Amino acid sequence: MEKSASSMKWLLPVLLAVLAFALMLYFVKGCGSNSATPVVESDTTTGKVEVAPVQPAAAATATESLKVKLPDGSELDAHKGGIEDQLVAFLNDPNSKAGKDVWFDFDELNFETGSAKITAESQQQIKNIAAILKAFPKVKIKIGGYTDKTGDSAINKKLSQDRADATLDAIKSAGGNPSQLTGAEGYGSQFAKVDATASDEERKKDRRISVSVREK
Repeated sequence: MEKSASSMKWLLPVLLAVLAFALMLYFVKGCGSNSATPVVESDTTTGKVEVAPVQPAAAATATESLKVKLPDGSELDAHKGGIEDQLVAFLNDPNSKAGKDVWFDFDELNFETGSAKITAESQQQIKNIAAILKAFPKVKIKIGGYTDKTGDSAINKKLSQDRADATLDAIKSAGGNPSQLTGAEGYGSQFAKVDATASDEERKKDRRISVSVREK
């Protein structure tokens, strides 16, 4: 009996330690889980309680890819709402009118910081604009460059002009007909709408290169 009692005294602390460790793992696992809590629904007609399946969190909406069809039968790899999508829709619309106030912003055209050197990833959109000009031989466009309000206005104007010129030259190099390109102009921060003290994310919309449809 003394031996049995002694064994129990030894075994009890061990069991308590194992139980405490198991409970700790349970709570740590529960707190660290990313799973959503199941929704408990009750049927008032039958009194039956059911657990609804957990729906995974919606992923961030990605930019939707699409094929932009051109009159010559070719197709462009682009994005819904991108410059190719908007520009071709405008040119195909018999009611749309060209003019100096008709502008479309590049959405995948970037430059190396503080320079007019176009990044390699931007070349595809440049090629797409050249292809659109080829498919619409009557169209004439002008390139406009813009900056935000930060920095020296004279430097901004020069940078915007250099980038507009670089874009024009890139379109020509990609096969764009020079006779369809009426020129390039840098406006600097002249038309910037966001204050210089705003966040970079807000000011980003003022830093752009745009296409103006002058004839169609």
